[in-house]
Amino acid sequence: MHLSLRTIAALLVLQSGSAQAADPLNVGVLLPMTGVFAAIGTEQLNGMQIAVEEANGMVSNRKINMIVEDTEAKPDVGLSKVRKLVMSERVDVLTGVVSSAVALAVAPFASAQKVPLVISNASANSITGDKCDRFVLRVAPSSAQVARPMGVYLAKTGMKNVFILASDFVAPQEYVAAFKDGYLSGGGSIAGELFPPFNRTQDYGPYIAQAKAANPNGVFAVFFGGEAVSFTKQYQSFGMGNVPLYSGIGLTPQMLHAAQGDAAVGVISSVNYTPDLETEGNAAFVAAYKKKFGVLPAEFSVMAYESMRLIIEGVKARNGDTKDRLALVGALEKVTFNGPRGRISIDPATHGATQNFYIVKTVKKADRIGFETIETFTDVVDPVKGCAFK
Repeated sequence: MHLSLRTIAALLVLQSGSAQAADPLNVGVLLPMTGVFAAIGTEQLNGMQIAVEEANGMVSNRKINMIVEDTEAKPDVGLSKVRKLVMSERVDVLTGVVSSAVALAVAPFASAQKVPLVISNASANSITGDKCDRFVLRVAPSSAQVARPMGVYLAKTGMKNVFILASDFVAPQEYVAAFKDGYLSGGGSIAGELFPPFNRTQDYGPYIAQAKAANPNGVFAVFFGGEAVSFTKQYQSFGMGNVPLYSGIGLTPQMLHAAQGDAAVGVISSVNYTPDLETEGNAAFVAAYKKKFGVLPAEFSVMAYESMRLIIEGVKARNGDTKDRLALVGALEKVTFNGPRGRISIDPATHGATQNFYIVKTVKKADRIGFETIETFTDVVDPVKGCAFK
């Protein structure tokens, strides 16, 4: 039997496509599994596992293979690990990254190697601003996106005088700037602001005392992980019960309630998720997460779940083909779905996620500490400016 050159070429293409489809989808996962952000890293990995299991471990006839590397929340370690994932493990796509400093370290390398990176937590404004990149997308909110609604909300409710306390690193500083933008534009005023050293402060008493002395109507605080536990407990023990405590995402997440106890109660936050949300698909997600891990999910696990889901849907749209990396990025840009926290889509102009935000109060429920939704900001577009893809 004689075959034409055109037929032979077509058969080779089909064989190549079959081999590609049979190969596993290698997803490089960069998370802090040790160090100050280890609890967040664990939550994020848990969320990704739920997304993979929901897809039965497959996408377009390719087994999903997560290769996890511990960044330790250190930029130099993160850069070493991303090099390993790309150069040695030959991953098709990357996700994760909790620390903004780590994100800014690993993103240029991923881009130079043309490996798409879907950020599941790091919130530095520059990621979707002046340091945006064609190969970098973010399902997590920017600092400006999550904190500004709280400023708008407090100004609208007539809160006139707020003191700011925040950990001294990039993300909290950006949260504060965004909060002030929304708050001051609505007529509020700042009584003062202090930034305790990150990962070195154990006694917040002197900072809380200065806030108390300023006699504010409320305190806006930004702390994460172990720092959030220490701060909220010390805030309560310092007799600040008559001064309401407000925050952006991360001060009283579900994952910290057991450690914080009553110190979490009463805090009002701007968040993009709580396990108490009545959105499409949230009940099923909460049930699956609790069944597998024995606890309720926090926003960190949901952002990671939706980052992995974005990857799965993008690869599915490409029928499993990840060799054309620019085409894969284009497919990721077009993905939209209703996740546990509401509708998620990617803004093609910045690669930031358009998503809902909720003003919630931490409250005591019958069997646990939970959340009560006070107000909803729908389809909030990442407000960061300065993105110009090269």
